[in-house]
Amino acid sequence: MSKVTFGFIVGGDDAYYQNLMRACESLERVKQDHEVLIIDMDDRLDIDDPHVKIVKSEAKQLDNDDDRNYFQPDIWKKRYELYKHVETDYCFYLDTDTVVINDRVDELIEEAEDKFLCTQHWWVPTLGNYLNTGEKIDRTNTGKYMPENPRDYPYAASGAFLFQKDKHDALFEKYQEIYDHIFSDGKLHSGVTDEMILCLALNEWGNFKFTNGSFNHCAAAAQQPMELRDGVWYGSNPNETEMKPIFLFHSACQNVATLGRYGTDPELLEEIKKVMYWEDYQ
Repeated sequence: MSKVTFGFIVGGDDAYYQNLMRACESLERVKQDHEVLIIDMDDRLDIDDPHVKIVKSEAKQLDNDDDRNYFQPDIWKKRYELYKHVETDYCFYLDTDTVVINDRVDELIEEAEDKFLCTQHWWVPTLGNYLNTGEKIDRTNTGKYMPENPRDYPYAASGAFLFQKDKHDALFEKYQEIYDHIFSDGKLHSGVTDEMILCLALNEWGNFKFTNGSFNHCAAAAQQPMELRDGVWYGSNPNETEMKPIFLFHSACQNVATLGRYGTDPELLEEIKKVMYWEDYQ
């Protein structure tokens, strides 16, 4: 049995499944043996591979007013249920719109030690920053978990994280506890994203570590610094002084061509398209 799994959740429009296939293809860059675990909420996948485990699940989809139909708390929380199905010592959760760029699996596992590993959010580094973004955030039922000073709670990006089987179950149970409490009235609590609940759970639980922003990079130079050095992509969060090899580029295949609007050099954009399989999945 491999010691590491890559976990995904998927459901909804074809675009999410298209991105999932691209993300899985990028795992060819991981040198060590690994498993793949997918929670499929629309029961569309049928993959005959002994190293791929598909878990059928259901999640309530909400109809939002915005074109993106973005706010989907019941779907988002499925990533925090992967731990129930993992059979390896370690699991990297990855959003479907991520692509592995450099194999840093062993390095990240070593860095994590016994802690839950993720990266600090690049533009809302604290809960206070998130609450002050101007987005409408319904704080009903959050008081029990809300700190006196929200700026004391660092805010994690949930698009990728590394957890350990059995050792981190309490974090996911805390997430579920907070989720159930907030949404216990059956109402839509706008702005209460999975990242907000993860922030509350992490800061109550405590056994986590932030790694460099290169772990989960948006591929937009104006938002997160990045460089191409001798054919290797390096990046960081804006507040960090050290760049490291980028583990993941995080951008849907449908959006890769627009990265030039966010400070990415047009010449480098062509290189980004190559490493993100853009021609195959546009």
